[in-house]
Amino acid sequence: MRNRTAGSRSTAVSAVVAVLALGLSGTVAHAATVSPHPGPAALPGSQPSWATARADRGAVPASSRITLEVLLSSGNAAGLAAYAQAVSSPGNPEYHHYLTPAQQNARFGPAASQSAAVRAWLAGSGLKVTSSTEQYVAVSGTAAQAEAAFSTPLHDYAVGDHTYYAPQHPAVVPASVAGAVLGVEGLDNAPHVNKPASAPTPTASTGAKLVKGPNGAPYIGVTPCTTYYDQSAPKDLPKAYGAYQPSPMCGYLPNQLRGAYQIPQSGLSGKGVTVAIVDAYGSPTIASDVDTFDQDNGFAPFKPGQFTDLSTPADFYDQSSCGNWTPEESLDVEETHTMAPNAKIDYVGANSCNDVDFIAAESDIVDNHLADIVSDSYTEDIYDTNGNTSQTLIDAYDQVFEEGAAEGIGFYFASGDCADDAPAIVTSGVNCDTYSSEPQTTFQPSIPWVTAVGATAIAIGKHNNYEFETGMGDSQATLQNGTAWSSLPGTFIFGSGGGTSNLFAQPWYQKGVVPSSLADTLLTGQPASQPMREVPDVAMEGDLMLTTMVGFTQPLPDGTTGFAEQGYGGTSIACPLFAGEQADAEQAVGFPIGFANPEIYAKYQSLGKRAFHTVTDAPGGRTKAVAYDNGLQNGVQQGLLFTLGTDYTLEATPGYNDVSGLGSPTLGYLESFRH
Repeated sequence: MRNRTAGSRSTAVSAVVAVLALGLSGTVAHAATVSPHPGPAALPGSQPSWATARADRGAVPASSRITLEVLLSSGNAAGLAAYAQAVSSPGNPEYHHYLTPAQQNARFGPAASQSAAVRAWLAGSGLKVTSSTEQYVAVSGTAAQAEAAFSTPLHDYAVGDHTYYAPQHPAVVPASVAGAVLGVEGLDNAPHVNKPASAPTPTASTGAKLVKGPNGAPYIGVTPCTTYYDQSAPKDLPKAYGAYQPSPMCGYLPNQLRGAYQIPQSGLSGKGVTVAIVDAYGSPTIASDVDTFDQDNGFAPFKPGQFTDLSTPADFYDQSSCGNWTPEESLDVEETHTMAPNAKIDYVGANSCNDVDFIAAESDIVDNHLADIVSDSYTEDIYDTNGNTSQTLIDAYDQVFEEGAAEGIGFYFASGDCADDAPAIVTSGVNCDTYSSEPQTTFQPSIPWVTAVGATAIAIGKHNNYEFETGMGDSQATLQNGTAWSSLPGTFIFGSGGGTSNLFAQPWYQKGVVPSSLADTLLTGQPASQPMREVPDVAMEGDLMLTTMVGFTQPLPDGTTGFAEQGYGGTSIACPLFAGEQADAEQAVGFPIGFANPEIYAKYQSLGKRAFHTVTDAPGGRTKAVAYDNGLQNGVQQGLLFTLGTDYTLEATPGYNDVSGLGSPTLGYLESFRH
């Protein structure tokens, strides 16, 4: 939206709306346009809930340097929401009548006088205006100057093992700009961080050795493993669920996934479509890694100019606290390219895993219309350390995605890998729910303006044929005394995120499709005050044991660094797979699909099983599992059993469900886009 250049991502924050614009019950909530306030106004949410008297550790030194972004209120929030809904809804006269960024700015952007008034106020307080857009005014200065501008002292507060600064009282803006300021970012420095929605297949049983994989490439992962489902079953392990269970997968390869989802039969390749991928940071070897992976697996590498890395490494920061995003970056590009080998891919790397940088990256795509389809494989809990929601962040993300919808840009988000994200869930030794005391859906996938992509466990046969899908939910049992499995299904270790949002009401496109038993009941088991947004919308492969192969440059077990392949699972696999399939669909229809949910749900209602595979916990009425033979230890047989389709409290039942949504797309789904 507002003509921001890519180089400004490190400080950019999107303009945000004054209310959650879509009525989310099928109507639009009407927000008033900016009007004068009778006096100074406090900014709701500007003082974090953790900034308590008990945690107060004293005033911030007056000379401390601070940077801030003052967010501007939209000039017509209700109008933007209404247009975004109309342009996305089949049957509406405005359907697919998308706006350019300039047109959107003219119709829905804030008035020029708003920014001028805010700049004058901030400069009058001694702060230096470093940049200004239609969305925000960025300033820098001292703590004393910020305190004068916002009429509140800044103090340090103890938060767990950390100390962060924050306003001692809610920030206040003067009457002259009270109607123009929506919020401010930077008055506290506590991180709002996101994490990737993927994980490698467990390798502890192999000692993380580097071996030659099934395709001859360097491989790190479970061994023994199979190249297709049910290729072999270890007979020295006991039966489970009445049968010997197959060995785990090494990792599905591109042509296997394409064959199972019948992409070759469609004749589509994403030609003429651009997909943007958003993650934190950017691997310097990502382009060569994708080419190596494709060449190793008999798949077409990128053509010149087909892949563009738009990340800016000189601006990266907070890498020590954000962790390693290289696997996520690589798998997102590789899976999108798998499903849409002729689509152009723009990689847009945020400068950190913090929300301010992800919002800036998403805004760059919208401001410059870099792509029609955006794949996002990051999630977070939208709570502070006291379990309260951040309304400013909710509004900021919501606004970006509304802008995208108005311009014909569709955003796709991985739904997360922690099932209902209950505090009791522990995966890889880490609690899934960091702050809230209750189960929840992860934040960004729950926003009604994005397509939430859950994950399945797909069984692909010897001839790349589709056999079945069940929900991505793995529980682990161990072999006891070498003779019998422990209590089945065992301990939950990994599962597709989903459930009923406690933040967002039911959007218009889910009415009549999502069962009331889901939409009317929160994940706590308490009744909702109104039907709520249900997650996910659709699903594709992403299981941890029926896994997908990913290749990238990484530290190797021998202490060197080099390219190797490894099995990965997670909704991070499913999301770029579906984004690639949407690129194929856009090629078929011949124009941008835009925000896809209204059309996706309409196709489900009109086509049903012709467009979507039914995904259930027990496909064909049988529980599915994978058995890992861990050999003999001290003369006793060792083994692990992974039961599929066991997603904690969530259930994949016939029809819409909170593990796989409407299901996974069929060939009929793609064919339905042809005219």
